[in-house]
Amino acid sequence: MRYFVTGIGGFAGGHLTAALLAAGHEVAGLVREQRSRPALEALAARYPRFRLEALASGDVADFEAVRTAVAAARPDGIFHLAGIAFAPRAAADPARTLAVNVLGTCNVLTAARREAPASRVVVVGSADVYGAAASAGEPIDEDRPLRPVSTYGLSKAAADMAAFQAWWEAGLAVVRARPFNHTGPGQRGDFVCSDFARQVARIERGEAPPVLHVGNLASARDFADVRDVVRGYVTLMERGAPGAAYNLCSGEAVTVGAIVEMLRAEARVAFAVVEEAARVRHREIPRVVGDAARARALGWVPAIPLGRTLRDLLEYWRAADGSAA
Repeated sequence: MRYFVTGIGGFAGGHLTAALLAAGHEVAGLVREQRSRPALEALAARYPRFRLEALASGDVADFEAVRTAVAAARPDGIFHLAGIAFAPRAAADPARTLAVNVLGTCNVLTAARREAPASRVVVVGSADVYGAAASAGEPIDEDRPLRPVSTYGLSKAAADMAAFQAWWEAGLAVVRARPFNHTGPGQRGDFVCSDFARQVARIERGEAPPVLHVGNLASARDFADVRDVVRGYVTLMERGAPGAAYNLCSGEAVTVGAIVEMLRAEARVAFAVVEEAARVRHREIPRVVGDAARARALGWVPAIPLGRTLRDLLEYWRAADGSAA
């Protein structure tokens, strides 16, 4: 099968591409940031049939760039992962966030309809679309109302609805993925688990004092391994019902404090923990946990325990040369 991946140079995009190549598929995609090149070159070295020259360079918010790339790829399936994924960055520039996450999704869907109408499309959204609907702390299923409380969540809710509309009105075989928090090796240090692992690695190397700076330790989230989540994307591509939405999550809530203790157990040196007010989000929802029964019914089951995920993430930062973001 031929697949086209937007955001192919990103965190999840890289893991997804590796999984597709390992399964024998052809993969092309759209990449915007030059910082992604080293990771893509490593994939090309591992999988010789992955041709870097087949990758298109462009911004997902540029319709002509997207249309041209999809037309050249002639894909059987499209995975749309490109977007602004860091909530504080989204809040800092709402206009750009809406242009990338919403208009970019519309561009991909329109390009698919015009240039690859027989293709299936997996649009990757976020559990942040549920927002305030998660405030009760109960497991969230896909029928829960969308009540985003952040710029990022708003943009993903609009993209989710654009994907539904493309199926309803145009008959495009679109499946909507709603992943909850996921982490693993290769994740940028902006995100909580990766931030902590990077701090621990720096402390171990003597580059920082033995103090881990944290936010709200009582906050509880549903964490899954990125490698399990991208397997979920493949499952949705192969077996998801067009028009439907699917949560991808572990089904368990873990506190930030528990994450710290798991990393402490793996650390080679002792460290203190200091909570900083600047790291605590305003009006944070205390507990978010998902219900992935719909995806599990398709045969997807998360297999990697969180302890292993954090161990692999810490090893990634131990091996980093300080240039990783």
